[in-house]
Amino acid sequence: MAYRLDSDNALRRALRKAAQHQLARAATDLRTLAEEEAVHALRKHCKKMRALLRLVRSDAEALYRAENAHYRALAETLAASRDAVSLRDALDKLAPVDQYPHIRAFLEARIAPTGAEALQRAAALLEQGASRVDHWPLQPLRWRSARRGYQRGYRRAREAMHDTLAEATPEQFHEYRKRVKDQWYHTRLLEGKYRAPLHGRRKPLKTLAQALGDWRDLQLLRRLLALEGNAFHSELIPLLDASDTRLDALQRQIETLGQQLFATAKFRFGRA
Repeated sequence: MAYRLDSDNALRRALRKAAQHQLARAATDLRTLAEEEAVHALRKHCKKMRALLRLVRSDAEALYRAENAHYRALAETLAASRDAVSLRDALDKLAPVDQYPHIRAFLEARIAPTGAEALQRAAALLEQGASRVDHWPLQPLRWRSARRGYQRGYRRAREAMHDTLAEATPEQFHEYRKRVKDQWYHTRLLEGKYRAPLHGRRKPLKTLAQALGDWRDLQLLRRLLALEGNAFHSELIPLLDASDTRLDALQRQIETLGQQLFATAKFRFGRA
């Protein structure tokens, strides 16, 4: 089952089915994947659950607050080495594995194992969350609730875009990326129901979210390495030069895609 709400059902039933599928997939990934892959997969499932809930937040505020806090806490049980992995991955995207060996070894050494206790805690939290889905208070929800949620997410992403263009810090790029990822997830959830208004948005939203993440991670990598001073001898200056070129290309891509995707002040579904 794709990450999509079943348009043939009432919204409350579609939400439950999508949530149950995500949690079943998360439990399977946690059991079967290698640790680093399992942590990455589970954190993605948590983001999808939080996006699902955020889509109907305006008409289910209490549910959103409780369940969003639950899946944030679940993801944080597995966050110990995630930033270190992201910086290692940023170097992987910047250069072949045979370049910058000293920097690469330094980044690999910063990645700590998650540990069995954290994985067991995550499994228990998954089970707790899954046990509540059938009891979510969704009776008031209609498809118009999802449309309002999409429009709210669009507005927040557009505001974050303008803030990022005015203040290009890693923190602001991170906020913009979160809002864009919500739009991407919400587009995936709703495109089966609203094909015409959402046509052509999913892939560029994914590309924009990836570019924003790459920009932020590369800037954080530069910050970390600058703190180490001369520890990397002749590797640091060439890496900074290469990252300058990559950052310029990413920023151009980010600006172009953002202006295309968030051109109007309000997203309109038309007749629904």
